[in-house]
Amino acid sequence: MLSDRHQADELPHINMTPMVDVVLCLLVFFMAATRLYDWDEDEFVVSVPQVAEAGPLTAAPDDLTLTIVRPGQVSLNDTVYELTALTDVLKQARSQYADQGVVIRGDATLNYQDLADVLSACDAAGIHNVRLPVHQREQGGGGATLKVQ
Repeated sequence: MLSDRHQADELPHINMTPMVDVVLCLLVFFMAATRLYDWDEDEFVVSVPQVAEAGPLTAAPDDLTLTIVRPGQVSLNDTVYELTALTDVLKQARSQYADQGVVIRGDATLNYQDLADVLSACDAAGIHNVRLPVHQREQGGGGATLKVQ
């Protein structure tokens, strides 16, 4: 009876020593088998593909914001240009980035001819990415309240 009680108090346990020995042996093996240094670029011979024209690695520039101030005069970056000078500035911007965008702003009561002149200057400079910002009228309540789109 005393031997039964003694066996019940003794709980089974797992001997961790062999597992730790195996893990340490694996660690030493992999440390010895691995070469720890930085790879040289010249160590691998690679034939890199070639292309005729590569695109720029920089991000696209922001769109230029043109504001029609008066007939024949357009503001760009706080400088007012005549239409002929504006065409030259736009050509220079397009030469730096082929897909240069333009946002044309103006008063809602703007004469259509003034807008057509600025569009013509953009076309002469080779800029075809042109946007016209507008506001959307709210449906309901009053008719004069505008919401930015």
